Amino acid sequence: APWAQTPFAASCPQPRLPRPRLDSPCLGAMAISKASKILFVVGSLLSLAGIICIIVGTVAGDQAGKIDWKATDQSSFTLTVSGDHCGFSLYMKRGGDCDSVYSNTVINGPEGKSSAGFLGGGDINFYKDCKIDDTSEMEKEENLMLVGHFYIPEKSGTKNSLTGDYKVRSSAKLWAMDVCAEFVEAVGGIMAMLGLLALAIALIVIGLILCCVGCCCLQSGKGGK
Repeated sequence: APWAQTPFAASCPQPRLPRPRLDSPCLGAMAISKASKILFVVGSLLSLAGIICIIVGTVAGDQAGKIDWKATDQSSFTLTVSGDHCGFSLYMKRGGDCDSVYSNTVINGPEGKSSAGFLGGGDINFYKDCKIDDTSEMEKEENLMLVGHFYIPEKSGTKNSLTGDYKVRSSAKLWAMDVCAEFVEAVGGIMAMLGLLALAIALIVIGLILCCVGCCCLQSGKGGK
């Protein structure tokens, strides 16, 4: 404008608008608030993932403790062995005559192997137990007692288990447990549970640390105002 070029206008101070400072407390607080929200969200998600891992680990541990019976409440059944094996445990309901049941239980296997006359030279080793074990939660819950355990004989000329079908006949109804499979399953379940528990603890700790850092950033932002 022509007025702005006059000496009078030149002598007047020109108004200047303040420029926003990038390091002003307001903008810094906004950035800190956003960072705190991100830390809170990530920390919460990690903690939630840790809780889920604990739940999954608990379920896995419970499943590992359940018995996968190969025969239940039967007086005649067949057990199949397909590889090296440590044998089967036979159970009966408590309250019966275990000695009589043991004497009247026969296992017939491949190649004419049999537990008949075991103490007198039978081919299949069938050892008697007939003791009530009150320390076993499984036996107490199922109201069972161990009649005995029979081992799988070796194949002729080898150190390998004799594979095939093993037919069990008894005067009472029995339950059969695959000892090797139950041991492997129990160990695997416990290891999986411990692994998930360790992962859960790590996730929860990291999540809590991130939440604490977010809280500190938030307090720092409030102090900056």
